[in-house]
Amino acid sequence: MIPGNANPLLLATAADAAAAVATKSLRFNSGDSAFLNRTPSSAGNRKKFTYSLWVKRCTTGSRHNLFSTVNASTQERIQLGNNDTIDFIYSQGTASISTTAVFRDLSAWYHIVFAVDTDQSTAADRVKLYVNGVEQTLSGTFPSSGKTFDYNNTKQHRIGSFDPGTGGTHFADCYFADIHLIDGSQLDPTSFGAYDDNGVWQAAEYSGTFGTNGFHLAFGDNSTNSALGTDSSGNDNDFTTNNLIADTGKVF
Repeated sequence: MIPGNANPLLLATAADAAAAVATKSLRFNSGDSAFLNRTPSSAGNRKKFTYSLWVKRCTTGSRHNLFSTVNASTQERIQLGNNDTIDFIYSQGTASISTTAVFRDLSAWYHIVFAVDTDQSTAADRVKLYVNGVEQTLSGTFPSSGKTFDYNNTKQHRIGSFDPGTGGTHFADCYFADIHLIDGSQLDPTSFGAYDDNGVWQAAEYSGTFGTNGFHLAFGDNSTNSALGTDSSGNDNDFTTNNLIADTGKVF
């Protein structure tokens, strides 16, 4: 595949995953400085939200930024880290939470759900992370009660890139597919997937609400480069594409 092409992520269907959906993936090449960005015009829920995506990494031992905000005073990002863990880094990079498991299989698609609600009374319930339907054991510093983040704030949000706002940008080298942000809800993975008859986790259609700044990037429109960032949630929270190429000559 050439960098930036939309290409199909094939997901099987089965009786116990009847709502499974086929979608397309987008190749982010770090050498192309490829990323998506959007700046909300108004703030949503900065304490409660869920981010869901499918990712297939192309390299290990390097940082793949999955979703970040651009603000020197917060520097928030969720990433596949240099140690091949999944990390949430915040408070200007001084606080972090990481999985104890590592994710190094370059042939595998990983479904990652990052679910936040800082109003939860138990600290460990304020950030939950799931991979392929399984809740992960996390270690690190959990956010304080009632903490607000820049996610769903009127700051630039990026997918595939982290720019701390102080100089220096890091780009992902991977495929992304079926990306959701749910503004105002802390959800578990069953909102986005299900196990098939063989016990394999598969994508399923999300049927809930999205909230003010929620979006769904299905990469279903490859008519132009800019169309790759189209939000299909109904909110019209479209993303700007940067160094991503739509191959209009291919039909999937």
